Amino acid sequence: MISQINIGIVATYNPNVTIDNLKKINFFFGYNGSGKSTIAKYLYNISQDTVQQDSKYDSCNQNGYNSSNHQLLIFNDDFTKRNFIQNNTLKGVFSLNEINEEIDTQIKDIEKLIKDYQTREINKKNLKININNARKNNEEELLDNCWKARNEFNTFTKIKLQNKTKKSHLAKLKTYFDQLENIATLEELSTKYQTLYEKELNNISLNIDIKLYKRLRKLEITFNKLLSEVIVGNDDVDIANLIKKLDSKNWIKTGQQYLKQTDTLCPFCQKETIDEKFKEQLNEIFDETYTEKINNIKNIKIEYETLVNELLKNILGIQQVFNPENIVFEVYKHLEDIFNQNINTIEVKILNPNEKKTILSIKSLNKEFSIINKKIKENNDLYEELDEHKKSFIEKIWLYMADKCKNAIELYDKKEEKYQKIIEKANNLIENYQNKVIGFKEEIEELRKQTINTKEAVENINQILQNSGFDGFEIKEKSIENNISQYYLKRFNNEDTEIFDTLSEGEKNFISFLYFYQLCIGTDDILDNSSRKKIIVIDDPVSSLDSRVLFIVSTLIRKLIQRKANNPRTERKELKNNNIIQTFIFTHNLYFYKEVAFDKRLICMDISHYNIIKIQNKTNIEQVSSDKQIFDDYSLMWKSLKDIKGNLSNDKSMNIFIANTMRRIIESYVNFIGIGKNPWASLDGEDMDSSSYDIKSAFISMINDESHRIGALDNIYYQRIINEEPNILFDIFKELFDEIGLEHYNLMFEIEE
Repeated sequence: MISQINIGIVATYNPNVTIDNLKKINFFFGYNGSGKSTIAKYLYNISQDTVQQDSKYDSCNQNGYNSSNHQLLIFNDDFTKRNFIQNNTLKGVFSLNEINEEIDTQIKDIEKLIKDYQTREINKKNLKININNARKNNEEELLDNCWKARNEFNTFTKIKLQNKTKKSHLAKLKTYFDQLENIATLEELSTKYQTLYEKELNNISLNIDIKLYKRLRKLEITFNKLLSEVIVGNDDVDIANLIKKLDSKNWIKTGQQYLKQTDTLCPFCQKETIDEKFKEQLNEIFDETYTEKINNIKNIKIEYETLVNELLKNILGIQQVFNPENIVFEVYKHLEDIFNQNINTIEVKILNPNEKKTILSIKSLNKEFSIINKKIKENNDLYEELDEHKKSFIEKIWLYMADKCKNAIELYDKKEEKYQKIIEKANNLIENYQNKVIGFKEEIEELRKQTINTKEAVENINQILQNSGFDGFEIKEKSIENNISQYYLKRFNNEDTEIFDTLSEGEKNFISFLYFYQLCIGTDDILDNSSRKKIIVIDDPVSSLDSRVLFIVSTLIRKLIQRKANNPRTERKELKNNNIIQTFIFTHNLYFYKEVAFDKRLICMDISHYNIIKIQNKTNIEQVSSDKQIFDDYSLMWKSLKDIKGNLSNDKSMNIFIANTMRRIIESYVNFIGIGKNPWASLDGEDMDSSSYDIKSAFISMINDESHRIGALDNIYYQRIINEEPNILFDIFKELFDEIGLEHYNLMFEIEE
């Protein structure tokens, strides 16, 4: 057990105070604010884990306490706050035990996390729904747009594109993405369709006759040499100069031909003007060389006509069986025009041999001839491998559609890839959230297993209330939350189901103490600490002057500190409860002190008594030899006032000490000596605006004040005290005793009447 406590510089302990000679039972008496609670709080502090301890007590120490062997149980206001837990949502409903409160708080915090993660999961699932809706809309739009590409081939009625569903159509288009080169135009495809499906294909056995073409080209060269030559007659004849002068050689030559028929008659003027000499001169002008050249042109003309007619016939034959886009007919017409122009040119040359002429070459049709032959070859190739060409044509249609839809498909694929990543991440997060929720729920179940069962304690409390004749209320279970019982006070003069919205401070304090008592006697279902001995600290357990409460609390405390036996005498210094090794009791209430310590009850006789005094805001603790000496403190308070009054000055620094001493004297007198006196009578006729009225009211209020509470006038009271003359305080003090006990006043101040 604890043998010594050293309170360092903390609160009003300055300098530090050492408490020696601690026994199994230790009584501390001191008025409110004297420093009792500081000791209780220090003892609670050392019961905590190191990380939870308050550093302000670092200058304090003790001897004897060992957390492995001892369990410190401290009852004070903080115990009530920790263990009497009022429901935040149900008025008048509460639970007991700070461990349960911690667990309930943890569970509620975890439930908030569960709700948070479930909300996150819902958000991610909604995100997936929105994305999938967007994906579905995008897919339907893409499928529709890609399918519409077929509409461009609606006129191709003799073909059937496979992949009748939109999805299979899209999948087919994607297979062509790596082949998108040399894409045919729609016009080219339309032409090809007409060729393969709408026109009747035949094998064409004819071609443009290349040999014939070459012979004509060769003949054109020869012809142009002859036509470019100027052909004239003999200029040595007499009439030659005249013919030349008149430039009538061609006219004369023409007329010469008619002389064979007219003889001497001029073919032009129809007169007999032609004689043999004239004929001889004409023959000399148009000699054999001249005639030979003209005849040569005529002969080649015949050959040229023959070859051109053969070529025209060749082309005409092709036209009759093969004339795509009318190109063969156009070539035929063009060739015919060339031929007619050339024949005319040749004939003009024959008539005018002295003029230079040139014929048109069929070389200008070389390209057209090649196209025709190429188309014939293509036609024949198509004819020979028609099925393969149709298959290739279908592929070109797919390539055309794939090229047209490629950008839209790639854009869709990029969006789909992005959506897929988001969904994958969302799925991972959803799984993570679900696992966390599972983990949190498992954690809650584990926490619920750790809750303390307070039902037995409540049953014991109700039994105590019943056995003691207490008829104010009993504790009833309202509900169970998180495996923690929720209670309410059932008042005997009300319906069973009625729950009071609020509980008084006295009721909360009383219930908390009754629960603390259950912890002290060691109800196993509440705390499993059977291996450690209990050190019990009780700080001002009575905050109300309700006689029933005072009786019950005093009785229970005496039971905690009950001696083991009367005989042998050594047993008188042992505690009956083997689980309790030491007890500290702090109080400011003299009547309670008397009930517990002064009356010769069967309590453990290993006792120490201490008096806690605070003077000028500094606390001192004195051990007194016996319980009777506590009452000497009352005399000491009178002696302190007497000494101050005998050396009274205008120094106001002692005003607070003087006033507090006066209040303690009044409280003790009214409660224990001058019982039945009415101090309020001293206010009759008093001016309510005077300073003495406020100070008297504060003194009297203290008599019925509850522990550690401040009255409504206290702020005014302290302000008045600080600024009042010390002799005025003594005058007010005497005026109060004029009403409640003037003789006692005179006796204590040793005033002779």
